Amino acid sequence: MYVVGAELAPVHVSLRIPAGWDVKTALTPTSDPRTYFAPSAYVLVESPILLGQLHTWKFAIDGVPHTIVYWPLPNAAPFDTATFASNIERLTNEVVRFFGRAPYREYLFLYQDNAYGALEHAGSVTLGAPSAELAHNPNYVLAETAHEYFHTWNLMRIRPLEYAANVAGVDYRAIEPVPTLWFSEGLTMMYADLLLRRAKLPTYDSTRVTHLEHLMNRYWDSPGNSRFSAEAVSRVAYNSTPYELGDYEASTHLQGELIGTMLDLIIRDATTNGRSMDDVMQLMLQRFSGERGFTSADVERAVSDVCDCSVKAFFDAHVRGNRPIDFNRYLALIGMRAHVTREPVVRDGQAEPDLRVRVWNARPDSALRVIIANPESVWGRAGLHSRDRVLSVNGATPKAWPEFHEIVGRARIGDTLRLAVQAPNAVARTATVVVAGYEQSVVHIETLARPTGKQQGLRDAWLSARP
Repeated sequence: MYVVGAELAPVHVSLRIPAGWDVKTALTPTSDPRTYFAPSAYVLVESPILLGQLHTWKFAIDGVPHTIVYWPLPNAAPFDTATFASNIERLTNEVVRFFGRAPYREYLFLYQDNAYGALEHAGSVTLGAPSAELAHNPNYVLAETAHEYFHTWNLMRIRPLEYAANVAGVDYRAIEPVPTLWFSEGLTMMYADLLLRRAKLPTYDSTRVTHLEHLMNRYWDSPGNSRFSAEAVSRVAYNSTPYELGDYEASTHLQGELIGTMLDLIIRDATTNGRSMDDVMQLMLQRFSGERGFTSADVERAVSDVCDCSVKAFFDAHVRGNRPIDFNRYLALIGMRAHVTREPVVRDGQAEPDLRVRVWNARPDSALRVIIANPESVWGRAGLHSRDRVLSVNGATPKAWPEFHEIVGRARIGDTLRLAVQAPNAVARTATVVVAGYEQSVVHIETLARPTGKQQGLRDAWLSARP
């Protein structure tokens, strides 16, 4: 809460809590151990408070205090807290070393048992971290922590123009569409993986090649990624309905990570490995860590300044334009190429049924509406479209996703489903879906037969995750 017109007024927050409970927050402490201070409404809303019976671990980087906080359930599963905490500390050191210094007076990692999701803040991050998952793998939330912590710089300091427009920092109105989330989210994905590797911490994929293969698989399996520009996908990533792209879906996180990876190869080639995307990120921090927000044109200028080359054609094609990325053109710079094949999706030796359809309770009437992510699915080929209202499925009338999923989830290859649907401002119709199997992309990246010395050197540096 804040007083409209007084967003820059100082705020005090006083807490009354049960005995034995602790409080952790990035708000500034005062002489009263239960009262905290925020110099503005923005700092107040950007400083979540975690309280209860907490477990904490502390460390410092260049004198700046950091605290890891875990709120467990009473029946929390035991897990390897030493590995959990020490790896977060190693990650934090790697990110601070990357940017040169910590931009806060202190930082808190706030983890909650039996919860999922995460959100970055200026001096803290909140993350769900189920103890049951951590018991199986103490690094369960490490990649997500890396992503959200990197946002401390790339989003909270390097701010898109639309985020920087409100200097007071708080506003209940929906923000304007942000065309640069491909950079804010996608490059953060790229560096979350990259900095974990530099810190020699566990990652989802064993090598950078494997990681890139998996990214490319996802890129080709969701055709919206190659049909819509990075800016167009960024604009509908948040504060929009799930069918803004019609019968397609695309990921600004995925597009941005792949764009950042290809730009990194371009820079390395132009500078004979003298510079990389690291230099772009650090230059963006230098130029946009104040009140000024950035645009895609600003990213293009930063890349050009770092590599002393023109990347206008790349940005015209893949950031502002919607041309599919020619991965082999850029992989060739490091003496590699990708082969893409299509293979049936199988599980336990059996073909998987094509159940690639979702539904959503749309406002304002909470009608159950179809979401088609790929028009080439059996659902798209049956004539279903995103925004179609679901009236019935094989005579049943599901009202929400769990009911729809229960009906559709039982379907097997060869089964027939009849959906009575109604498009906006149209009469009801029946779509007949004959469930079949489907294929997925399989990307395999290999080394060229006779790479040049330059290609070999660039590839070795890229594979090793070196700057």
